Amino acid sequence: MIPVSLLILSWQSHKTLLATLESYQRNGLLDVTDDKLIFFQNISAKDIRIAKKFGLHYYGAGHNIGIGAAYRFLAERARHPHILYLQNDFRLIHDLRQGSTELQEGIDLLSNRSIDVVLYRSRTRPGKPNWAADNVPGNEERWQSHLFNALYWMEHPELAYPDKIQRCTGNSCFLQTTSRYMNYTDNPAMYRREWLLDTLADRFTTNDPQQITWPERVIQPWWQTQDFKIAQAEGLFEHIRLDRGDWKRKLMKLPLPLLKATGLYQTVRSLRIVKTLKKKT
Repeated sequence: MIPVSLLILSWQSHKTLLATLESYQRNGLLDVTDDKLIFFQNISAKDIRIAKKFGLHYYGAGHNIGIGAAYRFLAERARHPHILYLQNDFRLIHDLRQGSTELQEGIDLLSNRSIDVVLYRSRTRPGKPNWAADNVPGNEERWQSHLFNALYWMEHPELAYPDKIQRCTGNSCFLQTTSRYMNYTDNPAMYRREWLLDTLADRFTTNDPQQITWPERVIQPWWQTQDFKIAQAEGLFEHIRLDRGDWKRKLMKLPLPLLKATGLYQTVRSLRIVKTLKKKT
């Protein structure tokens, strides 16, 4: 056991959720902690059956309260000093019982307070879509705030950008940067619970001026002005979605500046699902 709480967020997509939880079970993630929480947006009887099958302590709401509000809800109820944020479409692709120590090493970095956030999306198998990998290469000057994502397409980004990306002094297996060069993301990440609640909790539930439920759009403008320390090693999770992957939802996840720059912003705001979310949030 390690001192970490698993916080999982899910919204329908039962095929995806089952495959993800099976990967956690098969590769030992459900055995590393006694505190495993899941929050269901639009909770259903099927959600509850799945949670019970995998021994998860479940919560939920009858409507979509948004990613940020759900994550804050779970963080406030976590019992361990570290929390690992996960969503239902990130599968564990490494067997934790076969010598992988990334989770414990991440805890060590957070515990000595040399790092504030440890990221865990796989470098070699990040999955799709990966917005940064598809849009930042060749546009690095424009997307300085996303530059740390170069670790997905460069073997040694610390050599290409030595003033922005370095090997972590606490553990050379990890690369590190600051929030000025790594965007806020709700991809798999570990935090000190106390730090997250003190630093991000209120921003998770701040009203989004565009009335869209993803916290990145609220947090990022502020995040990129801070100097939070962010680290990542090889990563453990791959993004794989089996259902609910239509083009409308993919469009809604694009960064707000890109939507406005490409003229797609009004298209997104006119989508029926966005109008539904506005009414529910």
